[in-house]
Amino acid sequence: MAQHTSTYSKIISPEEYNRIMTNEHLYIALADKSIKDFVEKEVTGKTNPEVIEIGCGPARITPLFLQIPNIHLTAIDYDLDFIDHAKKILKPYDSRVKAINADVSTYVHPRPVDVFYSEGFHHHVQKGEVVNKYLTNVYSQLKNGGAYILGDENLSEYTSSEDRLIKVIVWYAHIISNAKKSGFNYLAQEEAKTLLDDLYENYDDEALKSKEQIDLVLNWVDKIDETSSENVSEATLLAKNFLEILKQKRNLKKIGDTTIDLSRGDFKVSDSVFRKEVQGIGFKVEKVERIGPSKDVGGLYVYLLRK
Repeated sequence: MAQHTSTYSKIISPEEYNRIMTNEHLYIALADKSIKDFVEKEVTGKTNPEVIEIGCGPARITPLFLQIPNIHLTAIDYDLDFIDHAKKILKPYDSRVKAINADVSTYVHPRPVDVFYSEGFHHHVQKGEVVNKYLTNVYSQLKNGGAYILGDENLSEYTSSEDRLIKVIVWYAHIISNAKKSGFNYLAQEEAKTLLDDLYENYDDEALKSKEQIDLVLNWVDKIDETSSENVSEATLLAKNFLEILKQKRNLKKIGDTTIDLSRGDFKVSDSVFRKEVQGIGFKVEKVERIGPSKDVGGLYVYLLRK
């Protein structure tokens, strides 16, 4: 989208981001634990292994990984405000971790790396040249046999760019509807905005979110999610109907609220598309753990990528 911003902190405060992602999202805390377990197995028995967290944001999960003995951890993110918040959180661990404001596409670590890991970062990276550049940089700095452990949300498989939009709607309907049912209204609002960003990314560069569109999302997700658990074909038809109504409410005017005007830069893909991205760089997909409802709806995937 034309409204991209490299400062996610202009969209949501670090405190709110850490709270809703860890405590309210349906699957993220489970994925966090899975990533940590993978990392811990990778570094067990190694002396002061070099570990890098990509896209650490406001250190939401960094302290979790500092529970692993003996690791030397570097946490990097391009959002300066989030990094400033991360440094405050990580101050008690100063001797074991360093938070750095950097772009993973160009960051050069002073030593070869045993493990990179990331959670919910990959789908924010622009497809094509940009994603290839970051993956190549990670791959080149890993020791031979090193690992990139990556957690992210994946859509169910799609056959075209138009079909991808439908799969985006079905996945987000599941997340947003469950947030609503749990009384997590702020999370539901944020995920509704993210759904709209994902629908417009690489599809309608001029479109902007509106309050009317956000309300439309919140009014449709329950029915789509309820239907997807019983009949995915029917849920697909509902998603198509929703998309047609959304197109009629296309908006080109900013409303003066950065939490709505700015894009989160989301562009989620399916498992097969992700595998092509990483295997094209040279990574081997050694292990995969899927967390979530079903392959027909989507889920959180945790990958162990081996150099």
